[in-house]
Amino acid sequence: MAEVPTINLALYAHTDVGMVRSGNEDNFLILDLSSGNSWTASEEEPQELLTYSQGYYGSLLAVSDGMGGALAGEVASRMAVETVRDRMLQLQAHEVYGKVPFEERLRLAIEEANLQINDDGQSNPAHKGLGATFTAVATQGNRIYFAQVGDSRAYLIRQGKIYRVTKDQSLVQQMIDLGHITEEEAETHSYRNVILQALGANYLVNVEINSLEMCQLDTLVLCSDGLSGKINQDEIAQIVNKASDFKSACQTMINLANERGGEDNITVIIAQFSGSSLPVADDDAVEPQSLARSPDTPNEINWGIGAKTDPLNQSDLNKEETSSKATEPLPPPPTQAYPFTSKLVKETSEATARTNDLSDRRGPITSVFAAMDFEEKPGVESSESSEADQRVTQPLASDESVSSPADPVYNKPSSSEPKKNHPADHPARRNSKGSLIIISGLVLLSAVALIVVLSLYLKKQSEQRTVQEQEVERQNQKDGKISRLREKIVEINKRLQAIEKPSLRDKRESWEDSLRKLGTRLDGAAQMSPNDMQLINQECDEIGNELKKIEDEVNNLQGLIPQQQNNRDPVKV
Repeated sequence: MAEVPTINLALYAHTDVGMVRSGNEDNFLILDLSSGNSWTASEEEPQELLTYSQGYYGSLLAVSDGMGGALAGEVASRMAVETVRDRMLQLQAHEVYGKVPFEERLRLAIEEANLQINDDGQSNPAHKGLGATFTAVATQGNRIYFAQVGDSRAYLIRQGKIYRVTKDQSLVQQMIDLGHITEEEAETHSYRNVILQALGANYLVNVEINSLEMCQLDTLVLCSDGLSGKINQDEIAQIVNKASDFKSACQTMINLANERGGEDNITVIIAQFSGSSLPVADDDAVEPQSLARSPDTPNEINWGIGAKTDPLNQSDLNKEETSSKATEPLPPPPTQAYPFTSKLVKETSEATARTNDLSDRRGPITSVFAAMDFEEKPGVESSESSEADQRVTQPLASDESVSSPADPVYNKPSSSEPKKNHPADHPARRNSKGSLIIISGLVLLSAVALIVVLSLYLKKQSEQRTVQEQEVERQNQKDGKISRLREKIVEINKRLQAIEKPSLRDKRESWEDSLRKLGTRLDGAAQMSPNDMQLINQECDEIGNELKKIEDEVNNLQGLIPQQQNNRDPVKV
C-alpha cells in the first residue's frame, strides 16, 4: 500500500428549510471512506467527523437538492446521498471494482444513484417526476475531484480568494456561455430555475468530473442554489474568512439567505484541508482539469463479474445474479476476479476457420453479385450463349433501323446457326418504353407529394413556433408581474422592521399578517398557467391595490419612524 500523506480535515455542514417551504428537500453527505463513518442531513451531528485525519481511501462531501413535489424531492435527495455512500464503500472493497481508478468509482456510484432514482420514479406513482441535483467533492491523497449533476455549486477558497470550481448545468448558464445574457441578468431571468440534468430524470446521466491538486489550507464550500441564489461568492469568502469557526460561518450564511427572502431550502458544507505534506498555494489561477469518462469504465455496476467469467462478455450470466437493487442485499465479492479491462478470450481454431471469415480482407467490398450471374445454361457454351455476353455484343437498335454511314456494322447470324433472340425482340425490351413512362410518372407524383408534405410540415412548424413564442411572452409577462409584487412586499417588510414603538406594534403585526397573506396569493398566481393570463392579471391587480393601501398607511406614519432606521440597508455580515 502506498504511503498516505498526512491530511487533516476540519468541517461542518448545515441545512435549513428556509422561510417559505414547508419541507426540506435538500440533503448532504459527509463520508470518511477509510473508516466508513458518515453523516447525512437526517442524522445527528457526529463529533468524530467534524475533525479527523484522512485515511488511505480518502473522503467524500456532497450536496443534493431534491425536486418533484410532495415528498418526492425529499426522497430523491435522500436516495442520492445514501446510494452514493453505499456504492463508494462497496466498490472500493470489491476485488474487481477496487482496481478501477478513484474518479471512475465516483462516476459509477453517481450513475448508480441515477438508476435507482429513475427506477423508483417509474415504478412508484407517488414519486413520479422525482429528481435531484448532486454536487460532490471527493479527495484521495492530495487530489481533489469535483463531480457535477445539476446546479448546486462548489467553491474553493485559496489564500483568501474564492473560485467557483463547478459549472451549473442549467439553461441560463448555457445562455451565459453563448453570450446571450450576463451573470447579473441570469439572476433575475425567467428561466433561472431550469436545469438541464438531474439524477433520476433520465435513464442515462452525464457526470462531469474535474480535478486539481490540493494545497495547504484549501477551504471548500458546497451549497444548494438556496444559498448561491441569495449570496454571491465574494460574500461567501468574506464570511468564511472572518468566521471564528465553520459552524458559525454556516449559520451566518443561512441567516443572511433567509433575510433576503429564503424562498428555497438552504444547505451548505464547509471543509478545510491542512497537513505538512501539502504544498503552499501559489498565485496562479485555479483551473481544474476536466476528466472525460474512461473507455474502460463499465456502463453499469455488475456484482456478478468474477473468476470464471470474462467481464466483457457476460451473456452467460443469470440476470438474477447480475441485477443489483438498493432493497436487496449485495452479493459478496468473488474469491477470484480478473480486472474488467482484461482481454477477451481468444477464439478457438474451429471458430476462426469459418468459410465466410473476412478477417484477411484488405480492402472494402466494391461489388455484390447474385447467384444467377454464375449459373451456366445446359448445352450452350458460356462464351456464346451467356445473356450477359448478349447484352454487351448486340446492337441496341433493331435490324430495320436505318444506320448512318458512321454507324458500326453488325453481321446477322447465319441461318445455319441457332437463332438467338434479338434484343429488340425481347419482351422486356418491347415493354421498356412503357415502363419508363410509368416510372417517370411515379417519380413526378412522388415529387409533388413530397413538396405538399414539406409545405404542410413547414406551415405546422411555423405555427408551433408562433405558439411557443406567445407562450414565452406570456410567461415573461407573468414572471415580471409577480416578481415586481414580491419586491414590493419585501420593501414594505423592511420598512415595517424599523417600526419599534410599542403603540404601533399591533398595527405592524396586522400589516405583516396582511403581507404574508398577499404572498400566499402570489404563490397561487405563480402556479397558474400562462394561458390564464387574464385571471393572473386580475389577481395581480388586486394584490397590487392591497399593497398600495398598506404602503399608503405606512407612509402616513413616516413622521413616527426615525429617518436613519427607515432608510437602513440590509443586514451586512
